[in-house]
Amino acid sequence: MKKQYLSLVMSFFIFACGGNAENIKTEKSAEIVEVTSKNKVQEIEIEEKEVNEIITEAKSENKTEEKAAPIIIVENSITEDIEEEVVEELVLAVTEFSKAKHEVWNSLTKKYVSTAGKVNYKGMKADLSKIKAYLLHLEKTVPKSTWSKNEKLAYWINLYNASTVYLIASNYPVKSITKINGGKPWDKKFIKSGSKVYSLNDIENTIVRPTFKDPRIHAALNCAAVSCPKLLNGAFLPASLNAQLDKQVRAWVNDVSKNKLSGNKVQISQIFDWYKVDFKGGVIAFLNKYNSTNIAVETKAKISYLEYNWALNE
Repeated sequence: MKKQYLSLVMSFFIFACGGNAENIKTEKSAEIVEVTSKNKVQEIEIEEKEVNEIITEAKSENKTEEKAAPIIIVENSITEDIEEEVVEELVLAVTEFSKAKHEVWNSLTKKYVSTAGKVNYKGMKADLSKIKAYLLHLEKTVPKSTWSKNEKLAYWINLYNASTVYLIASNYPVKSITKINGGKPWDKKFIKSGSKVYSLNDIENTIVRPTFKDPRIHAALNCAAVSCPKLLNGAFLPASLNAQLDKQVRAWVNDVSKNKLSGNKVQISQIFDWYKVDFKGGVIAFLNKYNSTNIAVETKAKISYLEYNWALNE
């Protein structure tokens, strides 16, 4: 029963977004799970069949207050199967629906991503439950028309990056992202936002690129490869998003392992070739905008592209 406990709680909470905890206390059928300070849990005596029946009914009626979801009451504790931090993040995931909160992802990336963008995937795998909790929170906090442009873009970038890391960590050890899903990891539909399920390609090419039309996103969306612009060791935050994007681009453009700039010729990332349509003013103009060297790239400089290294960025 204990091994199934976390999945039961998560399953129920997926359908608890019709209101906050106060709104779903009204029905006698609500089960209450107490995590006590004595590290014990009053377990719910619900058979798997009953759980499935409740979930099915919640889906069809879309009225969680009529078939109330269980409520978690947390009192600074852990159980054998659920760490205290995970419980806290589960509570966060189901109680905050107005705006996305990125503290969990910010903490994970600061802990496991170096300033050079190298990722400790072994550590990420150990904290996979926290990544899941963060992704659950984003699933339940879908961007609204009232959100600012930066709030929306930060949401999609963080969702993309956290999902990429989740994909790698859940398959770790793996030598390259290209070894996942038959060599097509970007086509795997596993990312949830509201009632929709996306692939990495969906987020990048049907949402982020056409909606925001900002070439800087190519330095922010991370593909988990050595040749990809480095993963930010922190979450992208709406209040500082523009500064973060500029910093990411500048670091990428001036990284000699990814771009080699000179006056009359450049050897640059294949990203500039794959997505050249996104650089409206031209690739050379974009490079010069963020070029930190004293030598500007000439307008008619010869362009060649470096071979892409798909080895894991660890």
